[in-house]
Amino acid sequence: MSHDQKTIEISVVVAAPDAGPNFSCCLAALTAQVSAVGGEILVVDGSTTGSAIHLSGDSTAVRILRLPAGTEVPALWQAGIEASRGRIIALLVDSCVPGPDWGPQILRAHRAEWAVIGGAIDLAPTLGLVDSAIYFCRYSRYMPPFAPHFLDDLPGNNCSYKRGALAGLQDEMTDGFWETFVHRKMRSRGERLLCDPAIRAYYVGPTSGTSFFRHRLAHGRRFAARRVRGLSGGQRMMRALASPVVPLLMLWRIAVGVWKKRRHRARFLVCVPLLTAFLAAWSAGEFLGYALGPEARSLNKKEKETGSVKLSPASGGNPRSSAVGSKGA
Repeated sequence: MSHDQKTIEISVVVAAPDAGPNFSCCLAALTAQVSAVGGEILVVDGSTTGSAIHLSGDSTAVRILRLPAGTEVPALWQAGIEASRGRIIALLVDSCVPGPDWGPQILRAHRAEWAVIGGAIDLAPTLGLVDSAIYFCRYSRYMPPFAPHFLDDLPGNNCSYKRGALAGLQDEMTDGFWETFVHRKMRSRGERLLCDPAIRAYYVGPTSGTSFFRHRLAHGRRFAARRVRGLSGGQRMMRALASPVVPLLMLWRIAVGVWKKRRHRARFLVCVPLLTAFLAAWSAGEFLGYALGPEARSLNKKEKETGSVKLSPASGGNPRSSAVGSKGA
């Protein structure tokens, strides 16, 4: 993490794998809130177009970090965390727009002792079928309404951390900020994960269904391969054989949660076929990860990134823009 400048109140790290049409809405919602408390916004751009810098406006609170196109969200978050200066570090993705009091609510919540605080992620009313299915797949567990409560895991998106809580987690972040493994380590140290509905963001998309399917498959494989490190071949195979039941179990849990909250029931039912396909992609990835380990191509990509990525000023001395590494910068 950056120690070159004085620590500030909050750093918001926005992973921008697409820097899509709603990215400017996300940034506009953030800028006034973060500037008001003297914070900073770090946009980590992994898009093919490198368009984040052109969509970010002229705010001096925004810094752009450029990573190679196709860099996964966990690696984008990690680069932003390493460059951040905030006492509190909050994470977002460019497909979400924070609520009007999102920043102040994070700072309020962090006056308490809890090191990790997540929030509610709501479904934007304008979403189409594909993005609605993606929402139910990723975020329905965090759909309001709910009372503040502790969970065993939180999504990295719309989650915030006291800086000191991230100390000693280097082994969990060797290949990016994968929140499941980071949170597991934190819980093993006695930390509790609070989910506070007053900290609200809205999933607005848009995300390609084909791209999301591919990412679910790849992430399921990465997750399973990392989860079974050190297990015997027999133990790995038992987990692989159990993976086909995962989509049905996950679909049931999502359905129960939606029905209990009495919101978006009709939209959920319309999304069930596509949602099932997304859940099956994750399950297929888990099977491959348990049985075969991580994909060789992803290992090579990780080696390239960890061997070359570093933070450096962009050409021209623009304080709002930084290039990370050389490829795609």
